[in-house]
Amino acid sequence: MGECKRRGYCCQDVRLAEPPELLERAYHYWKKSSSIDPNFSEIYLIYPMLEFKFENKDEDLPYHYRCKHFTHESSGLPACSIHPVRPKMCRDFPYYEDVKHLDTSGPVSPYEGCGYNDPD
Repeated sequence: MGECKRRGYCCQDVRLAEPPELLERAYHYWKKSSSIDPNFSEIYLIYPMLEFKFENKDEDLPYHYRCKHFTHESSGLPACSIHPVRPKMCRDFPYYEDVKHLDTSGPVSPYEGCGYNDPD
């Protein structure tokens, strides 16, 4: 299995099962709570970081977003403007602790050209 090549595909096309309305509603609910429920998904907390792009109902993860923190370094290399404090889902990509059935025998990333899909 390969490694991150800093191509930024995952930042420019964040794919989620949740529509923007649900993310927004959950985010505002979370902001009102006095403490963070450890079972509350981080996906809802990153709502302000995401810009909705489009929906493709034919996909398992039909809602496509773009991360507002995706940028380019002065050299032109894709970069994350909050890399040291990026969310857990970004740090863990393409592995997720709660996905026990992840098939690693083939491509592990849904993004064609992602370095994680490159052979060792």
